[in-house]
Amino acid sequence: MFGRLTDLLPREAWAHEALTFTPWLAANIDQLSEAVGIPLEVTGTEIPVEGFAADVLARNPSDGSVVLIENQLEQTDHTHLVQIMTYLAGLEAQTVIWVAPRFREPHLSAIRWLNQHTADGFSFFAVRLRVVRIGDSPYAPIFEVVEKPNGWDRMVTRVSMPQGEQSAISRFRRDFWTASSNVTRKMWSWALPRMH
Repeated sequence: MFGRLTDLLPREAWAHEALTFTPWLAANIDQLSEAVGIPLEVTGTEIPVEGFAADVLARNPSDGSVVLIENQLEQTDHTHLVQIMTYLAGLEAQTVIWVAPRFREPHLSAIRWLNQHTADGFSFFAVRLRVVRIGDSPYAPIFEVVEKPNGWDRMVTRVSMPQGEQSAISRFRRDFWTASSNVTRKMWSWALPRMH
């Protein structure tokens, strides 16, 4: 006898993003780690950054890099994209994993653009969250990677590019992201007092 796999709304499994889903994700980080192919060790949850709170902060034990995990129980929105950029600068993360049940196309395009245009060492993932069950079985979460870094493209570019050009582009990217981080910090330090 066979049952039928049915998809549920994530809010049927977790009533509240910050109070129930984020703690569950932190406690079950191995499931997300397996999906993205990166070892993850949670270092904190709801980390305050410029008046907001980053959902989960982790480290990659293989290289010590900082991993930011932003989760949603609804379709992605611009607010979370801006928050991700703020957290990226404020927490000096090298990897961003954005988890949501549905991604709007502009947000997938943003993840693609970031993977193609940021300096080596930065990685951006879009991970679709599904919740399924068969009959009355327990809920089963599934993480599906829908956007990820294209390491092959970066490697081909490095191999095919003369050494002098590589360093010039790397310097440009590093300078661009340093300047962007500084602008983001200044923008929030100016805007937040006026929002209260």
